[in-house]
Amino acid sequence: MRPLHHQAPAAMSRPPSKADQRSQFTLKNIFLNGLFIAVVFFLNKFDLPGSLLAYLCLFVMAFRSTEGAIKALSLGALMIVANSYLVSINSAHTFLRFPLVAVAGLRIFWDARRRSPGVFFQGHLVALLMFGGVSLLCAFINQYFFMVSFLKMGVFIYGTYAIMVGTDLGRTSGSDLTVWFCALVLFYIAGNLLAYGLGVGYTFRGKLIEGGGTLGLAGMTNHPQTQGPISAISAIYAFCVYLYTPYRMRWVMGLAVPALLVLCYMSAARTGLFAVALAIGLIIGITFMLSGGAKRIRMNVSPVQITMLGLMAVMGLVVVEAVTGGGISSKFSDFALKVIRGGGGESLSFSNVFSSRMPLIEESLVGFWEKPLTGIGFGTMLDAHWAANATLFSAPSEKGFLPTAILEEVGIFGTLCFVTFLILFFSNYWRKRNVVVIGVMACFLFLNLGEMMFFAFGGMGAYCWSIIGAAIALGDRVVERGR
Repeated sequence: MRPLHHQAPAAMSRPPSKADQRSQFTLKNIFLNGLFIAVVFFLNKFDLPGSLLAYLCLFVMAFRSTEGAIKALSLGALMIVANSYLVSINSAHTFLRFPLVAVAGLRIFWDARRRSPGVFFQGHLVALLMFGGVSLLCAFINQYFFMVSFLKMGVFIYGTYAIMVGTDLGRTSGSDLTVWFCALVLFYIAGNLLAYGLGVGYTFRGKLIEGGGTLGLAGMTNHPQTQGPISAISAIYAFCVYLYTPYRMRWVMGLAVPALLVLCYMSAARTGLFAVALAIGLIIGITFMLSGGAKRIRMNVSPVQITMLGLMAVMGLVVVEAVTGGGISSKFSDFALKVIRGGGGESLSFSNVFSSRMPLIEESLVGFWEKPLTGIGFGTMLDAHWAANATLFSAPSEKGFLPTAILEEVGIFGTLCFVTFLILFFSNYWRKRNVVVIGVMACFLFLNLGEMMFFAFGGMGAYCWSIIGAAIALGDRVVERGR
């Protein structure tokens, strides 16, 4: 295993290069990355000229290096879902976001071909290509908005394949991706504080909700259902940086975790908080399971400390519940029913909690039974309103539950390929003991049980996939060490 470049030892045979200095996990480097992110992001405030300049910066980054390409994709994804009261959302995003993905992918593939051609043929990546090919074949057979399916699948496969290839290269070389993504997460928190402070945090589909209404916080994003998943997956990444890395400044990301959980709660993202809780439990459980062998996973908190903290938290909740006369359970019930900003009074039940998603699930099942083997077409809907408004550049399909949605869109054949991809993905990183990416991907899948954006590479899905890439680059390089 190659030496870590983030924290260079004090005595070195040669002076650290500029790349080594940039990759060190220091407050200075985090601040400089965050400042650059803020400047490029808020260039979009100046309407079309500002957005064009912002995209010029992203294209230059993507063209220069593999690391730059991944950074450009992550920042571009955050720009796409930005609050329109903070920045201008204009035609530049519509027409330049996909060429940016193309340029970033070409740069990554060029570097991979020169440095490590074998990275293209990893089992999970081959399975991803197989899933794309089978799904497109099914869509071609159906001929229902085939070009929409073709473009959506093409962007998804190309973008996710590029991120996984690029970050796999980054994990074996000196890279400042961890510094970049930590700065991006901290900028996201700061942007939410700014939106809340300016009174523009409560928006819904580009419209300001006076007084906040009964909806959750959208913050620096364009929708509460965007805010929740981004906060959740960012919290898991920050948690892993704090729990596993040897950096002295990791406490910064430790402080970010509760801030992100508060943002997730304020967005009324039930699935988001549940996904975080399940992912953290899975991460810790896997860490204990993989603690033996020739290599072990480092942890900055001992198992005894984790157990004691867990017991103290449970005892604290019990005491508060008793003192407040059921205050905790009442708050939990209100949150599960999405009445965190007033109301309440309904009983907590399965039907009440999932009432907002059941129509979408039932609609997906109807579509599945119509075409059970091939599905209706990737990224499409049978809804008449969707069919009347779908275009090649904009055809968002709202699906609330990943399992039924994928069955509807690609049928049994495509679903089997998708499950194969997931199995190979998890088994690959299990063998590598990359518990970070296992936890982040698990969180992403849990999130898609409430708001399906797994394939939405033109929106918040691209940000989530960039965090998965960050986990690939982080986990394999700093989690494992020899005995």
